[in-house]
Amino acid sequence: MRVSLRIAVAVLATGSLAATVTGCAAGQGSGSSGPTGPSGSSTPMSSSELPTTPRPTGPPSGPSDAKAAGTVAGRVSATSDGCHDVVTDDGTTWSLIGPVDQEVAVGDSVLVKIETASPGDASCGTGTPARIVSLQIVR
Repeated sequence: MRVSLRIAVAVLATGSLAATVTGCAAGQGSGSSGPTGPSGSSTPMSSSELPTTPRPTGPPSGPSDAKAAGTVAGRVSATSDGCHDVVTDDGTTWSLIGPVDQEVAVGDSVLVKIETASPGDASCGTGTPARIVSLQIVR
């Protein structure tokens, strides 16, 4: 009795598996295409498989974070009354003119909203001049 029960379960399991495979194959032939396996045949992905991206070959060549226009992000390299030199990741130096409402020191990482310096602004520093709209120290 045990042997015949095992055979019946095996037949039922095999039969339902064959119906499932046949059903998938029929769906593939109706114009839908699925992923192809190494042999070129269509093989359905399991529900637990996730798509993958290729491994990077090295670090990015430049900054990879998007930066809004009119902003400067970098480290303070020099500071004096009303003037802060900021060096960005790509090596650009900005001489930022204007008062700020917090203590800024050389070495601080900052995110600065800027606008074009007006002709009446006194130039300072060695970089591209711009006027500070707001400055935030990034910790």
